[in-house]
Amino acid sequence: MRRVLIALLGEALLFGALIFLIGSGDKGFAAGQGALGVFVSVLMVGFPSLYYCCQRGLWDAWRFVLLGALGGLLCALPLYGGPYLFGFLLLLFVTAGAAFGGLFWLTAIWRNLDLTCPKNICLPCGTVYKVARKAFSRQSK
Repeated sequence: MRRVLIALLGEALLFGALIFLIGSGDKGFAAGQGALGVFVSVLMVGFPSLYYCCQRGLWDAWRFVLLGALGGLLCALPLYGGPYLFGFLLLLFVTAGAAFGGLFWLTAIWRNLDLTCPKNICLPCGTVYKVARKAFSRQSK
């Protein structure tokens, strides 16, 4: 699970860096506060989402892309009414969130043999695997 937690921290840092880069023009301190707020918010939403996915064995890539896009939507909401076009920011953050969610799945979930949630993973080909400590063991249907 260490790999998953490090990837979640990395995703929160990416969202915070995106906020900082957008707002760092003439308001560096405010951009830093916004980046810190987004970093904490992503962690506050990310940990319960990760726990939910862990308890139910929802390790599909599309779910993490969708959760990342939802996270991007939530990160764009505080910028509503600012000096930027909100539609552009919404598109930017939802796209970046989907990309960060896919990147999170690639770095944290894909081929991770250390997942400790005792649930099944059903691959698209119909093969069912049980996630066990440090190994994937094939289950009979």
